[in-house]
Amino acid sequence: MIDIDLSDPDIIMLSPKGALSKSDFDAVADAVDGRINATDKVPNLLIRLGGLPHWDSIGALTRHFHFVRVHQKIVAKVAVVGDSPLLALLPEIADQFVKAKVRRFPEGKLEEAKAWARAAEDDPGRFETIEGLPADVVALRAIGIITAQDYRDTLIPLIEEKLKTHDKVKCLIVIGDDFTSYAGDAIWADTKFGLGHIRDFGRVALVTDIGWIARAAKMFMPLMPISFRAFAMAELDEAKGWIRG
Repeated sequence: MIDIDLSDPDIIMLSPKGALSKSDFDAVADAVDGRINATDKVPNLLIRLGGLPHWDSIGALTRHFHFVRVHQKIVAKVAVVGDSPLLALLPEIADQFVKAKVRRFPEGKLEEAKAWARAAEDDPGRFETIEGLPADVVALRAIGIITAQDYRDTLIPLIEEKLKTHDKVKCLIVIGDDFTSYAGDAIWADTKFGLGHIRDFGRVALVTDIGWIARAAKMFMPLMPISFRAFAMAELDEAKGWIRG
């Protein structure tokens, strides 16, 4: 089934659960088309996924594909809210097939997802500079949804500018409560950037309390030919002291 919440004037909130039927997708299409006819405005969508639902028949699958094929041309933005690791690459996959901009938010960022879905522009996140560290340190705080554009516009230019005057640079990245997620293209940008500049770093410090990020960092630490440490948010001052060394 799909719960349909029409209480917000700018977005339609969908909560798929369990087996999804053809009539579920008929109801969603009617809700979207009804909102368009009533307001002369195309609503954006917010989809809450507590688990991974499934189709109950080939007919439901076909109706789902038909809904996406028709409505992805007119719906501008789709916010997907859920904590399943399988959702991490959903925006990157969706970008290959649909015109609508798809962003994924963890369940704890539901209000941020609503705000993004309501907004006219796609401005999901950014890197903010942390001041007060030596000239050979690039220190940044990740906020919102980090995309490949944030790497191109902020991180990479900062690193390359530092390398003009230093043989190696140090990097401090803080990922706190104001971080939402990485877009799929950001994960790829991070991988390419890391492989291309790995020997340009003297030290890298990651500061976060987000479990999956900390675990991933600790898993890859032994493979990195640089000095790399992970710190909890409460250890931010210690991380700053270590990155100065």
